Amino acid sequence: MAIYTIGAVSNLDPTLALISTFVQLRITNTTAARLEPIVVNAYSITDAGPEGLVETLYFTTTFAIAAARGVVTLVIPTTVANYTITVSSPAAAGFVSDISLYAAGRDVNGFTVPEQTFPFGDWKEITTV
Repeated sequence: MAIYTIGAVSNLDPTLALISTFVQLRITNTTAARLEPIVVNAYSITDAGPEGLVETLYFTTTFAIAAARGVVTLVIPTTVANYTITVSSPAAAGFVSDISLYAAGRDVNGFTVPEQTFPFGDWKEITTV
């Protein structure tokens, strides 16, 4: 199983107002096979000082993409100061990828936040089990 992340995202502007209120996440099955499970988690991140960062889960969902080349779009709230999103796919060991990911933060008016736009090349694979 491969797990991908966008890393830590700061969501406050200099006046401490939220930059985005949600992320639109698109997950595409790049194979002809049914993919299950796909697990999406969003975490609020806080600084715990010398102990490092603390991640608190605030959004999770698990689903399958049954259709070959199927696409699922999720709307994930981002009403936190800092966040990260992880997506796991059931890729077999040695398999490059069975999904493609694209995420875009959206402001209160629904406009894309350029600094919170993450095409698949920006996602980092954090583990394969």
